[in-house]
Amino acid sequence: MRNQLALSGEKLDEKVYPQLFHHVGMIRGEYLLRELNQNIILASCQQFVKDFLENICSLYSDEEVWYRFSELTNTEANCLKGTKEYFDENHPLFGYRGTRRLLACPDEFQAEAHVVTEVYQNNPNLSLIFPFVNDAEQLKQAIRVLRQQGFTGKVGTMIELPSAYFDLDRIMETGISKIVVGMNDLASFVFATVRNSQWHDMESLIMLDMLRQMQDKARKNKIDFAVAGYLNPSFIQKMNQMGIECILHYSSIPEIFDLEIDHPDHLKRVKEESKKLQRRYL
Repeated sequence: MRNQLALSGEKLDEKVYPQLFHHVGMIRGEYLLRELNQNIILASCQQFVKDFLENICSLYSDEEVWYRFSELTNTEANCLKGTKEYFDENHPLFGYRGTRRLLACPDEFQAEAHVVTEVYQNNPNLSLIFPFVNDAEQLKQAIRVLRQQGFTGKVGTMIELPSAYFDLDRIMETGISKIVVGMNDLASFVFATVRNSQWHDMESLIMLDMLRQMQDKARKNKIDFAVAGYLNPSFIQKMNQMGIECILHYSSIPEIFDLEIDHPDHLKRVKEESKKLQRRYL
């Protein structure tokens, strides 16, 4: 089984190992903003995102390209140049993340929606994913705003919160074409723990049962279903055996497949620079 590719701003000149990945299952918008250290409301940032998306959509013109709206934590957003909305939160992983922030900051949402809608006009293979969604009502609200901006392409959602898992039946009635389970966040919230701790077990029977239930519902509703995150080979094999495709990070290719990539340090460098800025801001 071929899986799907996740990008975080890596500049590509050709398709990445087509024998392994049949399309771009996710572009993480927040890493484009963090690389530039600019908020999407700035014109220079909008152009940067637009140029990147047009290049990827052109490279993969015969396949789908899914862009995920920026999933910035409050700490990450606060230190970007141009940010106007600041939220005082005690925990960086909770609160105004993903779709919550999009709806709370309409200027940012409209700016990002404008960029992707412009790209979509000449690249109908571009589709969009909403991250960190609470429930069906919130997702419907976000889709309504997006449609008002003129985007008519496919829309999907992340399932990262237990509330979204419990509201999945209604979420599937919102007109979405794709569900992506964010394994790292969902496991963290299910087990009330941080990544890499002894309790963060994506392969537990609890998580596997949840995935089977979601997969069955998606299949019945003819909605594409995939899982994403920093996944290890054992988990990837389990998913593929279950008929579930994984969206795998470009930066993880050497570790998972023992293959070379052109930009092995891109994601690491962006994260390190971004964290320096966040520490300075704090």
